[in-house]
Amino acid sequence: MKKIGLVYSLILFIAIPFRASAQWVIINPQPQNNSLFKVQLVSNTIGWAVGDQGTIIKTSDGGANWIQQNSGITKALFGVSFVNENFGTAVGDAGTILNTTDGGTHWNLQPSGTINEFENVYFSDVNIGTAVGYDTTIIKTNDGGANWSFQHSGLTIPYDFYDVFFTDAINGIILCGNGTFLKTTDGGINWNIQSLGIYNRLLSIRFYDANIGYIVAEGGAIFNTTDGGNIWNSQISGVTSALFGVSCPNSNIATIVGWGGRILNTTNGGLDWGLQTSNTESSLYSVSFSDSLHGIAVGQNGIMLRTTNGGVTLIEDEENNFAQPKEFLLQQNYPNPFNPSTKISWQSPVGSWQTLKVYDILGNEVATLVNEYRNAANYEVEFNVGRDSSPALASGIYFYKIQIGDFVETKKMILLK
Repeated sequence: MKKIGLVYSLILFIAIPFRASAQWVIINPQPQNNSLFKVQLVSNTIGWAVGDQGTIIKTSDGGANWIQQNSGITKALFGVSFVNENFGTAVGDAGTILNTTDGGTHWNLQPSGTINEFENVYFSDVNIGTAVGYDTTIIKTNDGGANWSFQHSGLTIPYDFYDVFFTDAINGIILCGNGTFLKTTDGGINWNIQSLGIYNRLLSIRFYDANIGYIVAEGGAIFNTTDGGNIWNSQISGVTSALFGVSCPNSNIATIVGWGGRILNTTNGGLDWGLQTSNTESSLYSVSFSDSLHGIAVGQNGIMLRTTNGGVTLIEDEENNFAQPKEFLLQQNYPNPFNPSTKISWQSPVGSWQTLKVYDILGNEVATLVNEYRNAANYEVEFNVGRDSSPALASGIYFYKIQIGDFVETKKMILLK
């Protein structure tokens, strides 16, 4: 079958004053001035951030408002891991481990057996978790943190560990200094040393699923894997400053934050990275997305940014309010019923890989109209049954489906000959 040409019906902006509408919005969590080192959203509404002076704050409305929780300590907290809306663990300075089983209403100290600083912690479920930190510190729990035991890294010289992530209970990676990381396939009984071929500190790692993940580092370094971390490919970031945090809500989209308020975003699996507007020069240490649109970034001196559209900046016409789309929308084809052609229109508020396909009533694909990356815009395509499908279609009911990141919608159309 043939792929038809797209008619780009981008909204035209007339020559009158307009303004940029920043879609990373600075918000004001409490308490002020305490740097925030990690943030995690567990849903579009619920999330936590931790930082200096024992700071733990929680949101229940997607980050618009934050409430301080009582950690009971004044030591800095550098990492946090929640497996659901109730069970979470925070770690930090001087071997500190805090645990909650009621969504942060109560936080309880757990014995770690060390005074070394913890940089991060990751729980694969409510029982199994691993915390890592300075001087080759790795500890693991199999009972929700009631007991922690030390694991041997296999390193012969001391390294500081900066992040840890497990794709399941047994497959995990710990990031080290000078471009090396540790990988386990047996839950940490054995750790194998691997190198990315650079000498930068590796600072953050996140996976979307068991295969697709990202590592970010000093010097603007980004690495991507599509096979669970066996092979890592270097990507071009376009920056040379330190990158501190990464979040990847689906297989194509990832967002990275770093020094000086930099925010990088890809919508095609890292083939291209673009800068997003942060409106701050404060360093951003962590970012978390609950889906491709809803995200929080935190950092230096309590800076916090929120987006509900993936960080895309809209340009609005002040007089006529013309703008790039603010929401996803798939229009009903016109005309409908049709013969032999009809037009299908849709809009996307974010740049993303987009597919538009046609199916028969049995679910068989009969035409692919779009399968490529597109910017945020309005689009229209013509579907001609004689030209765009082979063999030509008979009269009947057909369905067309658009997929843009996590957004999927299907509509029915009727061919009458």
